[in-house]
Amino acid sequence: MALPERTNNAWEMNPFYLKDLQGKVHSLEDWKGKVIMMNFWASWCGPCQYEIPEFVHYQQQYGDRGLQLIGIGVDEKRKLANVARSLGMNYPTLVLEPSAAGNLMRKWGNDAGVIPHTVVIARDGRIKYIHRGQMDEEAFNTYVLPLLK
Repeated sequence: MALPERTNNAWEMNPFYLKDLQGKVHSLEDWKGKVIMMNFWASWCGPCQYEIPEFVHYQQQYGDRGLQLIGIGVDEKRKLANVARSLGMNYPTLVLEPSAAGNLMRKWGNDAGVIPHTVVIARDGRIKYIHRGQMDEEAFNTYVLPLLK
């Protein structure tokens, strides 16, 4: 699966820089060497609210095995912070202005702008799986768990 930048390796793509809820700037490379689940979500998205508690569980259970969830919130920082606090998100949330969301989501295989949208990246940077819509436990067990072995 080649993305718009004609590669299936996250480390070969042009980097992006986004602030987290505390205002610190991050790039995906901050988590190089981990199995990354990059999840685009929004505060108004019902399916997002259902999958986030599962993601919190996965981060808690598999973080020491190299799993790193990263939430990319397509929304206002204040609204994202409220959801992160109320759902006890234990992984970083990066803030993506809705006006800039289309370009970044397309870059990661989401032409339709569907939220939630999750990209699974192996330790070596290869993009192993792209999931549109709410991700379930079966998809996690099939596409993510084997990368943590």
